[in-house]
Amino acid sequence: MSREQNAYPTRSDASLAALCKDGDQKAFDELVRRYLGKIGFIARKYSAQSYEQNDFVQEGLLGLLSACKSYDDNCGSSFKTYLTVVVERRFISIIRRMNSKKTVPDAALVQIDGLSEELADERQSPEQLLMDKEQLAAMQKKLRALLSDREYRVMMLYASGLRYSAISQRLGISEKSVDNALQRVRRKAGGLY
Repeated sequence: MSREQNAYPTRSDASLAALCKDGDQKAFDELVRRYLGKIGFIARKYSAQSYEQNDFVQEGLLGLLSACKSYDDNCGSSFKTYLTVVVERRFISIIRRMNSKKTVPDAALVQIDGLSEELADERQSPEQLLMDKEQLAAMQKKLRALLSDREYRVMMLYASGLRYSAISQRLGISEKSVDNALQRVRRKAGGLY
């Protein structure tokens, strides 16, 4: 071992964090050696369902790396204190995220037993949908040829759910004209059905 490598155990936490910030892997390894026990101790204090202590320790090591990159020696606290705060906040954030994903009120849950049978009756196969679209297009083509432009527009607006008053406003005609157009549509198109 070189004299420089032997110097890592004698360096302060703050100087190792500064070296780690510059990308020195050996400085980070020394900090891991120093604080792995402390991270494990903090991890035992926090527990969450489906999250093992080893997972918390790994998250704690990520917290150590984060602390190395963000520690400022001039902040007034020791690296050990700063690391403890960073790791604990990381654990608390994990637990909060996990708990927020699980809290769904029972009233918001929907029972789906038997729902598939109800939906199966209303579902159509893609072939049936295609046939229905083709029939609709053919019917519209026949109506286009059979009806005047005004009758066709009145019929389409009426079929879309508009009332006589809304149709008259949209087309700029009287409600009586709308009624007359729909009467003619019924007479002309009666033979198509």
